[in-house]
Amino acid sequence: MDSIRAKTRTGRGLGALCLLFFAAILISGCGPAKQAGPPSADIAYYQALDRWSRGFKAFEGLESRLYFNATYKNEEFRRAYISKYSSDYALGPERTQALMERELEQAQAYNEFFFTAYTPDELLNDFHKKDSVWQVYLEDGQGNKVRPVSISRIDNSEAIIRDYFPYYDLWSRAYVARFPKYAENGQEIPGAVGVLKISVTGAMGKGELTWQFTK
Repeated sequence: MDSIRAKTRTGRGLGALCLLFFAAILISGCGPAKQAGPPSADIAYYQALDRWSRGFKAFEGLESRLYFNATYKNEEFRRAYISKYSSDYALGPERTQALMERELEQAQAYNEFFFTAYTPDELLNDFHKKDSVWQVYLEDGQGNKVRPVSISRIDNSEAIIRDYFPYYDLWSRAYVARFPKYAENGQEIPGAVGVLKISVTGAMGKGELTWQFTK
């Protein structure tokens, strides 16, 4: 009889603990929701990357001619990039500040784009050459058009770049294009209308990418 009573008391004790446990869950579930903090450096970067990246594919019939993806490296994007880079490599505040200042200086000096290109024939993927089979222009919403100051090819062995630009695949080549901030008539690009458009033309295909934003 004593053992039965002991088991009964034990069962009641466990039952009480269970009730307290579920009550705690219900109370915590009904409490005020925690306010979400600012996005992490990774999340903020990939949001900026998505916001400032565009792409197109050019075909002739069913045959691919050119796959082209580009990211506009404006001030917002550069800030997100440096924040992620600093977080990834645990840079101190001094190095982070120095890198940030350099990036923002570049943003003031040029309209710069990171882009990748795929062509079925690798010999035609020559955007960095002066006699390239491709012509690249930057145009704003007022019709002002400029050619790049430079297009530099990035070594395909730099695998780290693929982490920052996931659309950069093994079959593409990567480049950085710098365009002047001012057209020949002295008009700032972009002008009052916040539109930038990259035009790519060539015998193998053509396409356009457009960015719209508030000045």
